[in-house]
Amino acid sequence: MLLFLTLLFWSFSALTCALLLNSELEGGKADMGQEVGKQYLTAAFPAVSRSYGTDVRQSSADASVNESIIIKGMTANGEQQGDGINMEMETPESGDILDSASSGDPLVLIYHTHATESYQPVSIGNFHSVDEKGTVREVGSALKGALEARGISVMHDKTLHDHPSYSKSYSRSLDTVEKILGENPSICVVIDLHRDAAAYTGNKKHVFTVDGKTAAQFALVVGEGNDNLDALINFANKITQKANHLYPGFSRGIIRKEYKYNQHVADNYILLEMGNNENHINEVKLSAMLFARVLEEVLKEM
Repeated sequence: MLLFLTLLFWSFSALTCALLLNSELEGGKADMGQEVGKQYLTAAFPAVSRSYGTDVRQSSADASVNESIIIKGMTANGEQQGDGINMEMETPESGDILDSASSGDPLVLIYHTHATESYQPVSIGNFHSVDEKGTVREVGSALKGALEARGISVMHDKTLHDHPSYSKSYSRSLDTVEKILGENPSICVVIDLHRDAAAYTGNKKHVFTVDGKTAAQFALVVGEGNDNLDALINFANKITQKANHLYPGFSRGIIRKEYKYNQHVADNYILLEMGNNENHINEVKLSAMLFARVLEEVLKEM
């Protein structure tokens, strides 16, 4: 009887997810149905994330393809990153052309649709914590500090859009980002900073080596349901190519999915997945330092 009830429960769950994910509702209702389905899958099956079902990660077909956008396939090398990692990798050059910090007008917005996502060693709540320490919010703060050290003014929003309810996280974060952009027309780059899930890649962390140190790799997710898809892909390609030019193996590539992820609000919008839940927080904070230089170089060329 117990086995029968268990099979019945999972059959019903699978049917519910299928109906939600394939909803034919129009407009916002379709997005809501897709989101509820995705959030249910993510909660019920931890291996499912924004990257689920996507084996090929590539640049736009219109862009020139070179080695900088080929997935290196690097996985964990068994190194455990300790708290003593040296974050002082580089110092910004003097006389940088980007000096929004002096004016106080923000040039970059960092926010988090899933603000409770956490890294090792903060594994509580299936790697979700309302405390900032060890989460994507701590990484966002590290990225903010590194960008501001380079003269780039940053606004960092730490609203918990996924707490206490995970459902409709994207709907709530859309309200936040639209309000911030409406009040700050100087913002030209929007970053929704996440971490990836490790379960579907064999519970291996995403790492590469730079100057003998272990740092987390990143990937960019682009929603194909946006009218500004070409602009989003173009910007993601610039980030990806610059990252792997400066730090070979840093980017794992671009993941294209059929959803929107709120990316219609700005052409220079990236959904940034920095490492996964098997990465140590210090590996990811080091990556934030590196990413600041990448973004600075891209901004200089815009």
